[in-house]
Amino acid sequence: MKNGTISIKQADRMITVQNVSEFPIEIFPSYIQDVIIELYNNSNFNIDYTSAGILVAVATAIGNSFHLERNSEWRESSVLWVANVGKSGQNKSAPVKTAFRAISSKQSDFNKEYKEQVSSYSSDEDNSTPICKKLFTTDPTFEALVKMHEENPHGIALKPDEFKSFISNLVGYSGGSKQAQHLSMWDGAPIYLDRKGTESSMVENPCVSIIGGIQDDVIASLKAKDIKDGFFERILFAIPLKMEKRKNSRTQLNKYIVEKYHDKMSDILDFTLNIQIPQIVRLSDDANDLFIDEQDSHVEPSNRDGVVSGILSKMDRYMLRFALIIEVLDRLSNKETVTTISEKSMEKSILLKEYFYKNALKLNSMILDVFEDNSKEGKVLKIIRAINKKEFTNNDFIIIAGKLNIAKESYAYRLLSQTKLAQKVSKGLYETDLID
Repeated sequence: MKNGTISIKQADRMITVQNVSEFPIEIFPSYIQDVIIELYNNSNFNIDYTSAGILVAVATAIGNSFHLERNSEWRESSVLWVANVGKSGQNKSAPVKTAFRAISSKQSDFNKEYKEQVSSYSSDEDNSTPICKKLFTTDPTFEALVKMHEENPHGIALKPDEFKSFISNLVGYSGGSKQAQHLSMWDGAPIYLDRKGTESSMVENPCVSIIGGIQDDVIASLKAKDIKDGFFERILFAIPLKMEKRKNSRTQLNKYIVEKYHDKMSDILDFTLNIQIPQIVRLSDDANDLFIDEQDSHVEPSNRDGVVSGILSKMDRYMLRFALIIEVLDRLSNKETVTTISEKSMEKSILLKEYFYKNALKLNSMILDVFEDNSKEGKVLKIIRAINKKEFTNNDFIIIAGKLNIAKESYAYRLLSQTKLAQKVSKGLYETDLID
């Protein structure tokens, strides 16, 4: 934008995005905005999912190469936890796979190097065993993740194959200890693992970003069962304005636009992987003033609402992480030196914060719907009382739900699977404490 005017390309992007996405793609350099629009127009990739995937891919590429120091007691890295939220069959995975292609390619190179080292390794001749460099992983145990990270201090992205299973294993009282471990990791606190009979592991600067796709009703139900220790407030939710399928484009994808993004990401990754000690970046005076003003604007709404307070307290930290990622991306894309966080990067960070804040509130509305369906004043209780048996089958539930005109088969089954008023005791059989 110059002198208050915008280019034809910028205007075209704005027209494309309006009414389909609230993600502020203008936070990205022009070449990334181009690939987001190209993939939306000619590959049916959702703008929110592609944008979120690219954001986490950039955060992964930066890893521990740069840290933002707010003051001597407050330092942030590029760690992001993101969930692409949508209906079943909305193609949440492909945009992330494309966003990570340069990282996946580099990982393949590392895998080849490791295999070659293993094939030529001799314990009699070599002092150190080969180590496989990792940029991302899928479903490790926490212990394996820490060990992997110890061997790869740059940082790692976690991309669970089954994001629903990953989240459900961490929420609720049974997952409390695992959740606490991940919370410490998000906070950037040093991780020390000492296990009897096994080698100890230590990560001084944990840098693990997470991304996955999950259905809207599933994430709402899981969050409703959370033990309220701030785990979900640390997750950024990418939620499209329209959760619907689109007809296929008959226009071929512009390979030049897509390859330019992958090439730029490869260059950034090559640069950051050579940085062994985190480079410290600080806010410029203008960026610092803007950050303080934005933080201050969070005080009143936080004092009015505890839920909002929990969300905004994490957004304060995410603003710094966003600003770091945006600044480093802009500078390295132009092969410039990263010095300070500019006011422009902080302005973009605030736009991104507003997007994720709105979506956090939107998800809370979804949770209220789930709670209404499953509370003791809601639909499930009426059905269970009408069944009037301590043990009942899912078929009993579906039939009574239909007779009471509360829910048809698929919705009734969803209510039953999400409720906390009955427990599954075996396949197709449930038990409730509400009936003596």
